[in-house]
Amino acid sequence: MLLSSLSVFSQETTGVLKGKVSDQSGPLSEASIMISGTSIGVKTDAKGNYSLRAAPGVYTIIASYVGYERSVHPNIKITAGGVQELDILLNGSVQLKEVEVAYGKQRKRDVTGSIAEVSATALQDMPVGQFAQQLQGKVAGVQISQSSGQPGRGMAFRIRGAASLFSGNQPLFVIDGMPITGSINNINPSEIETFTVLKDASATALYGSRAANGVILITTKHAKSGESSITFNGSYGVQKIPMNKVPRMMTAREFAQFMKDRYEDQVKYENFTGTLDPVYQHPEQYGDGTNWFDVLTRTAPTQNYDLSIISGGEKSSSAVMAGYQEQQGVIINNGTRLFSLRLNQELRLGERNQLRMGFNVAPSYRIDHNNRLSTDGVGGLFQKAIEASPITPPVNPDGSLPLNVNTPGMVTDLNPYAQFTQIKDDYKTTRILGNAFLDYDFIEGLTLHTNLGIDKGAETRNYFVPSTAIMSGIASGTSSSVDNYSWTAEANLQYTKTFFNDHHIEALIGYSVQKFDQESNTLTGINFPSDDVEWLSAATEISGGSSNATQYSLLSAIARLNYNYKGKYLLSGAVRRDGSSRFGINEKYGYFPSISAGWVISDERFMERFGAIDLLKLRMSYGITGNNDFANYVHIATLGQYDYVLNGGLVPGNTIGNLGNSDLRWERNKQFDIGLDLTVLNNRIAFTYDYYHKITDGMIQDRPLPQASGFSNIKYNIGVFEFWGHEFGVNTTNLTGGQLEWTSSFNISFDRNLIKSLVSPGFIRRNNTVTSDYFRNQEGHHLGEFYGFVYEGLYQDEADLANSAHYVSGNNYSAVGTLKMRDISGPDGVPDGVVDDNYDRTFIGDPTPDFLFGFTNNFRYKKFDLSISIAGSVGGKLLNAVKWAYLTNMDGSRNLIAAASDHWRSEENPGSGIYPRTLSNTTAIGRSVNTQWVENGSYLTVKNISLGYTVPLKNKLLLKNLRVYASVQQAFVITGYSGMSPEINLNSLDATNGIGVDENAYPIPRTFAIGINTSFK
Repeated sequence: MLLSSLSVFSQETTGVLKGKVSDQSGPLSEASIMISGTSIGVKTDAKGNYSLRAAPGVYTIIASYVGYERSVHPNIKITAGGVQELDILLNGSVQLKEVEVAYGKQRKRDVTGSIAEVSATALQDMPVGQFAQQLQGKVAGVQISQSSGQPGRGMAFRIRGAASLFSGNQPLFVIDGMPITGSINNINPSEIETFTVLKDASATALYGSRAANGVILITTKHAKSGESSITFNGSYGVQKIPMNKVPRMMTAREFAQFMKDRYEDQVKYENFTGTLDPVYQHPEQYGDGTNWFDVLTRTAPTQNYDLSIISGGEKSSSAVMAGYQEQQGVIINNGTRLFSLRLNQELRLGERNQLRMGFNVAPSYRIDHNNRLSTDGVGGLFQKAIEASPITPPVNPDGSLPLNVNTPGMVTDLNPYAQFTQIKDDYKTTRILGNAFLDYDFIEGLTLHTNLGIDKGAETRNYFVPSTAIMSGIASGTSSSVDNYSWTAEANLQYTKTFFNDHHIEALIGYSVQKFDQESNTLTGINFPSDDVEWLSAATEISGGSSNATQYSLLSAIARLNYNYKGKYLLSGAVRRDGSSRFGINEKYGYFPSISAGWVISDERFMERFGAIDLLKLRMSYGITGNNDFANYVHIATLGQYDYVLNGGLVPGNTIGNLGNSDLRWERNKQFDIGLDLTVLNNRIAFTYDYYHKITDGMIQDRPLPQASGFSNIKYNIGVFEFWGHEFGVNTTNLTGGQLEWTSSFNISFDRNLIKSLVSPGFIRRNNTVTSDYFRNQEGHHLGEFYGFVYEGLYQDEADLANSAHYVSGNNYSAVGTLKMRDISGPDGVPDGVVDDNYDRTFIGDPTPDFLFGFTNNFRYKKFDLSISIAGSVGGKLLNAVKWAYLTNMDGSRNLIAAASDHWRSEENPGSGIYPRTLSNTTAIGRSVNTQWVENGSYLTVKNISLGYTVPLKNKLLLKNLRVYASVQQAFVITGYSGMSPEINLNSLDATNGIGVDENAYPIPRTFAIGINTSFK
């Protein structure tokens, strides 16, 4: 296409220059070819080809393309009637490259906010079910944790320490411009092209009341003009639980001996006159017995297959991607399967392609089998499995299943093998993500963007518990469904203009509306005639049912103005006005402004002598964002059914059950950021630094009310948190141009937090019972600090007991050989010789790490390639509740770790000095949080090691490219933590509900996989 009017030359007096423009990945369409000093120029077609005609002469040819370095070719001779060929290879420019930002794109050098981009191409050798696994350790300030090994689940994000007492702490996900309202688990990682993480208020402000926790923009694969390919990727792997961290439990013989020893000590110390149950009288009759961990776990397969067909023409392009994923769980009889499809289509019309329209549609279907069973935490099946008696078999000799797996003296627990093998829990999720867009260029620089998106989900659950896997012996079945629908409509005008060569502006103004609707219902039935008929229609009694509907809406206006002078002085301002149905009538609308500035120091004349510096930019920003991620109708008074007295009798009626708050508003984040971007040595080294400081105020809490009001509390904006930290990132090209190439990426972040203000009395307990009161959020302390006793060993002898404080709580007391805790204080504020629950517990550990880091290295030698990804954490404490609250119950109510056999028996036989005696009414304190539970949480995990080989192909084959690889995920973990995984958390990454708490989580497996990447001609 001609860039401008060209002189008309005759064939005899002119010559032709033609060729192809491409980059490392293929031809580039719409690249500009100019003859320097003239107005003669053309653009390349869909296949990257160009042809221009000019008078005879020697010229300098300039090739350019957005995001690429300009290529200059001097001394190109054009002869009359001749044809000169010139193929041009363009190299991407780090400075000119465009990156995704809120509602558009921007040159990377012009960005004034804190933004990090990750290409998904480098992550293809991690055949995972969730893209979050691929991003672990890749971005400074972004903590991604796998808190559970459940297939297709268990991943959580936390950007810059985000936390809330009542609202969510997960970032907003935006896929191809459309905010996502539901789960991200149904998104196939192979469909993704890039991730862009928006971290500071300047980068996120245009998402307003949803941006307090950061924003992650996901761009899926689209066809480029001139691109045509068919690719197939497949992998198959096996998952194994690393056995070096599996707790060594007592065998049948060891447990029987423990129970026999306990009986003998009861007789000796407690004057017990009863008899020992015959089950424990002869421990030597048993061998290892049942290893419940081995019974309930397995080596499990995982497989991924993806096919994509991409075709890009001059006027239209399409990308079709289909995928199948299957991950079986390492716990028996559970797993997930995902079927996914995506179609991205675009059409361009007009001489200048000024009208662009298209759509993206992505249906998916997930089947979870027994993947929603309660496996983690207190009462979870994994806890029940490890504490079951090793004397009881999972299957009786006659093939029947024992109902319970406890032996005398133990708590009564159902057979976990029967539960895992007999319960059927099928959860099916259908999801359709789609959006259609239309863009129109009215004049040069003025563009209308419109986008209409939908997020449709339907979930069904069929849950059946047969009579052989339930304590009552009565089969139970549940059928439930959830139907949700969200639509988003957006339109904005963007204007770009350069004035007087040096003044450049980019302006945006727009409007957005979003609405979400959900309906759900549940029915439960009992008394099935047979365990073979599991459908609810067979139940003879409907024992329960419920239905519900909810909705919310968001109405918004946005505006942004970017200005730069000579490309080196940068200024940006943005604002979003959100109206939300989730807030009180007096606070439905809120404003979320931001301002940022940048200075490209490397463009100054005084920097010319520093030739090694390619880019040096200083940037600064401040802005306000909000958090509206919580339940609907909280601000509205609700009705409840209550009884009242009339004529001496109780009569049911309806009245207000919870007070509303017409002044309830969103929680706000006020964030300051200052950053530095530096690239040197022809962009071979890129360094980024950010310091951030943010205040989260208006935290929503329950504010107590006087009892005379008739209500106990009201939702109110009252709490304040403070967050700050430093983030560093370095990307280097260590070796290039030879047979060996090597690139590295390293990041490290230091995040801190402080609770500034809470509702009276200034602290929030995790639980009102001492045994489960793991942590406390209190003014002046960090989030989620562990709270408990200070462990001082065991009482060694009578003298030690006489000279030490004693634990007093109900019938519990202290004796020689029992756990000794420190006497910290008393009613008068000084130690009083008594250890009790009220005065002698204190803060005993901070789960916040000193710093988090990630390190990735990519090597290429000839046809071989190697990638190693590492992530880790230094500092921060972990609370090993699973070990001390469950696996060392010295009262014999549960199986124990084998090391507990070496416990205190007498002053002459004190055992290891770690595990106390079994004396009645003395063991409960061992199940209360104390410093013995607290461990160093530092770790280094090799997240992925991948070795690949690109197979040389002969031209006659249909294959264009063939690469085979082998990879290991969770290759190994270096840690001093004694639990199964230092990354496991009780409540994922929700700092207000407990991070760093290990409480019986689904094991995280190590995966060995082999795979192929192919493309066809």
